[in-house]
Amino acid sequence: MRSNLSRSGVQHSASQKGTHAIEAAAASASILCLVHCLALPLLLLLPGILGLWFLSESFHIAAFAFIVPSALAAFMLGYRRHHALTPALCGMAGIILLAGALVPGISEIAETGLTVVGSLLLLAGHGLNWRKRTGETL
Repeated sequence: MRSNLSRSGVQHSASQKGTHAIEAAAASASILCLVHCLALPLLLLLPGILGLWFLSESFHIAAFAFIVPSALAAFMLGYRRHHALTPALCGMAGIILLAGALVPGISEIAETGLTVVGSLLLLAGHGLNWRKRTGETL
C-alpha cells in the first residue's frame, strides 16, 4: 500500500499528484532535449532512418511541440500554488532560446548553444517550480 505522504511528511491530493506528473514529464522532456543535443554524434550511429530523423528539422519541431505545452502547464500549475514568478520566467527564457534554435538558417554552433542553454534554463525553472510547489529539495 502506497502512502500519500511526500518525503517531507506532507500528504498530497490527487490534484497535486497530477501536477507532480506534469512537472516530471516537462522536466524529462527538457532533459531529453539536452541529451539529444549533446549526444548527437552517438545518435548518428543509429541505423538508417531513425538516425537521420534525430537530425531532421521535424524531430526538433516535434520535440518543441511537446516541450512547450508541458512546460507551460507545469509553470501555470506551479504559479497557482506558490505565486512565485521566478520559476516561470526562468523556464520561459529557456523556451525562447529553444525557439531561437529553430530559426531557419542559424548556424549549427548557434543552434547547439541555444539548445543547451535553453534546456538548462528550462530545467532550472522546473527545479525551482518543484521546490516552490512542494517545499522539498531536489
